[in-house]
Amino acid sequence: MKKGTKSNIKTINKLIYNLKHILIIFLFIGNLGLAQDSISVQVIARPLPNKTMLRWAVSQPLAWKQANEYGFLIERSTIARNDVAVVPIEREMLVSTPLKPQPIETWAALANEDQNVAVMAQALFGDSFEVSTPGSEMGQLYAVSEELEQRFTIALLAAEQNFEAAKMAGWGFEDHSVIAGEKYVYTISVALPEESLMKIKEGAIYASTDLYEELPLPIGLAATFGDGFAQLSWNFSLLQNVYTSYIVERSEDNTNFSQLNGLPIFNAEKNDGTESLSLYYTDSIPNGKPYYYRVKGKTAFDETSVASEVVFGGAKKELKFVPRISRKEIPTDTEAILFWEFDEKGNEEISGFELQRGNTDKGPFEIVKKGIPPEERSTRIQNLKRINYFKIIAKGKNGLNSESFTTIVQPVDSIPPKAPIGLIGKIDTTGIVTLNWNKNLEEDLAGYRIFKANNPNIEFSEVTNETFEKETFVDTVSVKNLNQKIYYKIQAEDKRYNRSELSELLTLTLPDLVPPSPPVLTKFEVTDEGVQLNWIPSSSTDIASHSIYRRSENITETQWEELFVSLNQTDSTFLDSKELEPNHYNYTIIAKDISGLESTPSDVISVIWKGATLKEADIKFSGTANRELRFINLSWRIKNVEVLEYKLYRAKNKEGLKLYKTLSGSSTGHNDVDLEINTNYVYGLQLLLKNGILAQMKKVTIKY
Repeated sequence: MKKGTKSNIKTINKLIYNLKHILIIFLFIGNLGLAQDSISVQVIARPLPNKTMLRWAVSQPLAWKQANEYGFLIERSTIARNDVAVVPIEREMLVSTPLKPQPIETWAALANEDQNVAVMAQALFGDSFEVSTPGSEMGQLYAVSEELEQRFTIALLAAEQNFEAAKMAGWGFEDHSVIAGEKYVYTISVALPEESLMKIKEGAIYASTDLYEELPLPIGLAATFGDGFAQLSWNFSLLQNVYTSYIVERSEDNTNFSQLNGLPIFNAEKNDGTESLSLYYTDSIPNGKPYYYRVKGKTAFDETSVASEVVFGGAKKELKFVPRISRKEIPTDTEAILFWEFDEKGNEEISGFELQRGNTDKGPFEIVKKGIPPEERSTRIQNLKRINYFKIIAKGKNGLNSESFTTIVQPVDSIPPKAPIGLIGKIDTTGIVTLNWNKNLEEDLAGYRIFKANNPNIEFSEVTNETFEKETFVDTVSVKNLNQKIYYKIQAEDKRYNRSELSELLTLTLPDLVPPSPPVLTKFEVTDEGVQLNWIPSSSTDIASHSIYRRSENITETQWEELFVSLNQTDSTFLDSKELEPNHYNYTIIAKDISGLESTPSDVISVIWKGATLKEADIKFSGTANRELRFINLSWRIKNVEVLEYKLYRAKNKEGLKLYKTLSGSSTGHNDVDLEINTNYVYGLQLLLKNGILAQMKKVTIKY
């Protein structure tokens, strides 16, 4: 180092002495998220309406020293303009020469104004560098021991407090040539020579004036006041990526505020996910006087936020004497007498005592008695509950109180809890039983006992081996069981092992996984009306229905059609007359139980239905002789049947009938003119139906 700079270094060394109690925290390292497994440049940016501020650091001490020696280069890439991509990307180098720390001569003036600048200058240019370690309570914050690591750590911390100094060191830059609507990527690299063995990865960050946001208010400020002090706390976790430190201000009139902390307040814990969400600051103040407090956040770019919301209050003198419950008596099951100790010197400082009661030692507590005179050291309590936690409160005249530890008062308890109510349950197909019931409201409730049986008329067995504390219980049963139902009851039990009556019986039906036995088609009968089927019902006891299915042997019809569902278990017959046509039909029957399980189909029976036959009464056939015109008129009328053709037979006198005429199915009569006088004619009419069946012959005799 040049001799001309030694006097400046001496001045800086004096300023460093004043910072011997500074909190040495890896704040900037934590803020930038520097990688521990690679050497790289890490960058943050703060876009403003008219400029972009950049800050960067190198992640390792030796690389930091190399970077300071060779300097940093800044390249800006314009990737979009007014939401339209710039192709090709416009690249521009923002510095003509690498940014390096400015000469020591330029640091003295700024160092005299800000101790952080003096620290940076000493870390960069000092011949030696020693940092005093604070007291043992902060000893865990100092993990570095070598001089280079000390220079590296403290230089980054100091730069965090003064952006102008960071720019002087070559670790910060302001880009004033930004244009609204343009989006940039800034790349910061170290200007290492090609022959350098060290490789430092460049860093990059996206920025645009469109991303500008005003600094948020610090949040969550709260104050707790004690004897001669005020403790402040506020949330730093939610804004830790915005603010690196905080300033605390105090006022006596809520108008004129002054800064309390000489050094910025940081998060002094490691960033390992277990740190507190709040920062704390303690201020010593006189008792009985109100004060107002607020905090401001400070960024890595030397920006200070507007003040937080204001909190106020005053310190009060503590009550030095504390009561202690020393003895208790329980003369009956419903009353108790408490005795306590309290130094008589404190009688003048209190207005009296207050007795509070809770169901647990952590409360919540309710006031049982108040206005107990300061001289009293015992009190009687009526209407005890099953469990009572009492504490005695000394009420200070200055508004501050002191309280005893809790003591439990539990009279003899032989009263059992009430029987549980609201027991419900369900069983799934795997046999998992889930039971639920309403919570008992007894204060000394310990839990429940669950009982189970396969028969409600026998003794129930306990499922729980110990007191069960919840109101939902899961049990397992075998679903492959001859029993169709399972039964449950529960009891409540208190902490004195008193048990309630059993709850009302809960009956659960086991899931049905076994299909019913199949029914049997026993016989059938083909009639003119259709096909009459008879069956023997399924022998299973949980049958809900029987279903009859039909399928035609027509090649184009392969699906079974459900014809009939019988819900009456006594049914055993069915007449199929549904849209029957002459055909070959198959029939089967299936049983279904109440769980929806179906049996296997019965054996299939095959039936041929040729269609309905024509009865004699359905054919009207008559004839008359007309001797004048010499013909016999024959006429017929058929009821409700489709005829394909008519066959007309004739016989003379005693001759046998012979086929005489074949007439179309649409004809309704015929005139016979081939006649002989004094001859007896017998006519026979036979119908050929559309289904190919010949109906029986209808005859008529006429004398001509």
